Amino acid sequence: MIAWLLATTHAHADKPTLAALAPARDARQAVAIGPAGEVYAPDGNGAWVRTQAGGMAEEVVTATAIGATVIAGAKGSTPFKLKRGAWTALVLPLKTKPILGTGSRVLAVAGKSVFALDKLQPKKLVDVPPEVTVTALGASAAGVMLATDKGLMRIVKGKLAPLKHKKAPKSVRALVNDRWALVDRGVLDLKTLKPYLWPSGVHIVEATTLGNDFIGVSMHGKTVELISIKGGKPVREKVPIDNPKQVVGVVADKQQRVAIALRDGRIALRVRGTWTISEVREELAAPKPGPAPAESK
Repeated sequence: MIAWLLATTHAHADKPTLAALAPARDARQAVAIGPAGEVYAPDGNGAWVRTQAGGMAEEVVTATAIGATVIAGAKGSTPFKLKRGAWTALVLPLKTKPILGTGSRVLAVAGKSVFALDKLQPKKLVDVPPEVTVTALGASAAGVMLATDKGLMRIVKGKLAPLKHKKAPKSVRALVNDRWALVDRGVLDLKTLKPYLWPSGVHIVEATTLGNDFIGVSMHGKTVELISIKGGKPVREKVPIDNPKQVVGVVADKQQRVAIALRDGRIALRVRGTWTISEVREELAAPKPGPAPAESK
């Protein structure tokens, strides 16, 4: 099934807005996604451009990637994959509203089952007990973590196992992957259960990981900061964005490049320690003329 919303082929009258940023091995190659599935691809010169009309009939709320394939999480709908400019639904076996997971390994939960989407086809990993409700899940190649109404749980040898430790929290604000979670006033390392608490006013609004390191974006008033935890040491860096709006995505790569997307269509890109700010733009092709209307004789 393809959810395809035909759009006009001229540029929008309104300024483009963004809803998510799909990761890539090179942060400069991350793909920016609009709320109706508009695709803004990197142009190779540090900017992001939409060259093809169309989108989806659902509201995009998050984005990730499996290899070079972009996956979008839609509000109250199944995930979608981007193929040849069209969004195709990743249909899960159960007709329920799925939850798309976070982290470098892409998972989803639908009903009482957890599915891996590694091969772009759902593969069931485990069934959740009827009395347990999953609220979020995060994963990497190292493991899978679930946030549930009964506390944090992991998948161990094909079965769900509670995270048993006297320091284990009953709930978290969000899972970043199977290792990192956002908690009140900070971040929790789920491997060591060591919390990293921020000063008052620091609030993580978007986060990702790079290997074992945590990468987050904090927004307080008109101040945006990149906050990293590398080797157990927190590092804070101010991002030079004037009058910032809502942050909707962050991508980091092994060369220390970072891309941060804002709702208002701006993307902050750090390369070799220097930040540049660009705005996504639209360069849609003019509509092709069709045949003249038929005339009666």
